[in-house]
Amino acid sequence: MNTLLRPAHRCVPRKRLLGSLQRSSGDNSSDINDINDIIASDNSSSIDTLGSPAPWKSTPSDAPPPLGQAHTRHCVDPCLASLSPDSEPSFYACHIDRYAAMALQPITLHRLLHTGTPPLTRERLLANAQYLHKERPVRYARHVKLFQQLPFVVNLNPNLHALYTAYYAHFEELRQQPEVRTEEDQNAFVAMLVRQSDALCDIMPGVARGFHECRTYFGAAARGRFLNELIHTRIALRLLTDQHIALHRQLTAAQQQQQQGSGVAGAADQGLQGIIDTRLSLADAVRASAQEVQTACELTYGDAPTFTVDDHTGACFCYVAPHLDYVLTEMLKNAFRASVQSGHVAHPVEITVAQGAGRVAVRVRDSGGGIPREIRKRVFDYAFTTATDQANTRPSATLRASRRPSPGWASGCRWRACTPSSSAGLFT
Repeated sequence: MNTLLRPAHRCVPRKRLLGSLQRSSGDNSSDINDINDIIASDNSSSIDTLGSPAPWKSTPSDAPPPLGQAHTRHCVDPCLASLSPDSEPSFYACHIDRYAAMALQPITLHRLLHTGTPPLTRERLLANAQYLHKERPVRYARHVKLFQQLPFVVNLNPNLHALYTAYYAHFEELRQQPEVRTEEDQNAFVAMLVRQSDALCDIMPGVARGFHECRTYFGAAARGRFLNELIHTRIALRLLTDQHIALHRQLTAAQQQQQQGSGVAGAADQGLQGIIDTRLSLADAVRASAQEVQTACELTYGDAPTFTVDDHTGACFCYVAPHLDYVLTEMLKNAFRASVQSGHVAHPVEITVAQGAGRVAVRVRDSGGGIPREIRKRVFDYAFTTATDQANTRPSATLRASRRPSPGWASGCRWRACTPSSSAGLFT
């Protein structure tokens, strides 16, 4: 066989590849807490040719043995211990391709609401579990394929390979899970969903460290495409999972209250259908986020502007409250930070809530000077930020616990529709 067509780990020993990656990571990786802090601007050292499909991705006649324990030990998921040797991650598993090629049903707010429409019944929840039993393996297979499209040397990085292995293990566990038919099956299925969701709840710092260590082999543009796809598919999968878990818990709590004759208001009485708030007040969410950001700004910089909320709509709508809080926090923290750093802390941050035909919007105005024209094309790039380190106070436990990556939005007058965001952060 032509040497160029052989798998990379046959041409270069895996231990040597892993050792070179670990040596190049330096001693600072443990001090990096989020994706924008970790991924450095290093386009000059990137190798664009490695972004193309690697020749060893084609299936040879003599497929290599499964990856060894040196990789598996880095995995973040305990369910790997239950995998048989034949189920260990491999780039040559044909069933991954088969599942990844299956069609996906689009996730819509209406689809998520339909399952939780009162009165919620066990039969409807069982039908949703059967839907997830078929849908989740397809989505996990696409996660696995996303990692398989990385340059092989990048996927050998311990941080990235740990996540790849975890996704593969979850896919195998779902593929081998019996069909949900009874109440006992439903409880076991939900327990598995909780376990898998918890295992992958905080993966992005590891992804960022892996790309930082492999920045020589993977360009910034290719990293951005991978991260966009990973985050979008991750959000979709978590929406499906969290909605089913929340509905299962709400139905169990409602049945227990009914048996005990308790008069405590249930989730339906509070407007909750799973993770969706059907009576979410936009103005209340804006005020809560503004107060939180104002407090964090004072702790970080020693001062913070006041804010005003102009709302004549009384808009209430169906939405996932944590997603809305996430977006509002990102908008407001940039406005507050820009006001302080530009010396215009005496000018309040003005927030306006508006409502149109089937839409709601939030406008945030500050006196920070706006987005310079020369950087407007970069404001949504990973690792790009206009923030400067001007904090006047010592780091506090509160801030360290609430830090998230900055999306790089600069200040100015801007309108944003209320949609989920793929970025994160508090004052970095």
